[in-house]
Amino acid sequence: MIKRLISILLMMNLVFIYADELTDKIREQEQIRRQLEEAQKKISQTETKKKQTESDIQRTASLRKVTDGRLKKLTGEGAVLKDSLRSVSERIRLTEARMQNLKSVLNDEMTVLLRVDRSYKAQGVIHRDHRYLGSLIGYTRQSYDISRGLQIALTHDQELHQKEFTKVDRSIAQTSQEKKNYEKKINNLEYQKKQLTNEQKQLQAKIAQLKKDAAALETLIARLTAQSATPDGKPSTYKFTTGTIAWPVRGKIIRSFGQETKDYNTSVVSNGIDIAVAQNTPVAAADNGTVVFADRYGGQGKMIIINHNNGFFTVYAYCSELLVANGAAIKKGQTIAKSGMTGSASEPSLHFEVRKDGKAVNPMSYLQ
Repeated sequence: MIKRLISILLMMNLVFIYADELTDKIREQEQIRRQLEEAQKKISQTETKKKQTESDIQRTASLRKVTDGRLKKLTGEGAVLKDSLRSVSERIRLTEARMQNLKSVLNDEMTVLLRVDRSYKAQGVIHRDHRYLGSLIGYTRQSYDISRGLQIALTHDQELHQKEFTKVDRSIAQTSQEKKNYEKKINNLEYQKKQLTNEQKQLQAKIAQLKKDAAALETLIARLTAQSATPDGKPSTYKFTTGTIAWPVRGKIIRSFGQETKDYNTSVVSNGIDIAVAQNTPVAAADNGTVVFADRYGGQGKMIIINHNNGFFTVYAYCSELLVANGAAIKKGQTIAKSGMTGSASEPSLHFEVRKDGKAVNPMSYLQ
């Protein structure tokens, strides 16, 4: 009788040891799954940034090409204006030289006329030289006035050319600066693209490793679950207290079991369902069982795991408050927590999983 009692106690201790180890491995598996989801989300964001960067590079290169064309055109216009300005300036110089010469000639003619005028004034006659010099002076003055008008016109033309040249020269400087800015932006974007590509490679390697870890844990959990048994030492029945289990909360399912997000030839698969409900909605136990985990856990936030002692476990995550402790005996429909938005939840909801022999199964197949 004593030997039989000792054997039963040893068996129960072994069950508890396996149960504790199983809880630890489930917890580790959940952590890896959450890391995988976070890595997948980040790699998707990185791909979006990379595409945006490539689009920015193309758009900036296009703008630089347009700027190059505009700069070429402005440079040509500037060269033409510069030649015109040089030509006008030369004509002004020649006109001013001619005016100076005419002015000198006019002064000489006036001097001669005055001398002749004094010579014949005493005699009271008008000599033909006087008339000739008067006509010559009139012609020279007319030539001077014409040159003066030409000088004014050329000076005005020079001012217009100078303004236009200054305007084009300023546009050339601005366009050259735009080109430099575009080139600098393209270089920065190319660097960002390179950094994003490196980040993608690192994330892909991380996801590959997480998948390997998750697969190894699935195998280990399956083995530990097979070695575990119900508290009375009997094999798992895989039967709940009734044909179905209770809904932990009622609301819209915003993420289904098995839903995949694919990127870079990798995917993240949901191991349960996410149910959208208001913050602090009471969360009910799906069936009778024992709490084997009740604490905050990484991306799952505040989480409860119940062992239903029949080969099934249920998981309740994203909770705002836990109302039961590890080791507590639970009845179907009992309020065990309040829903929330802890962990990686993007909105108030409850993440719910059903695990058979440690492996995730579709909760919809068991919910009443």
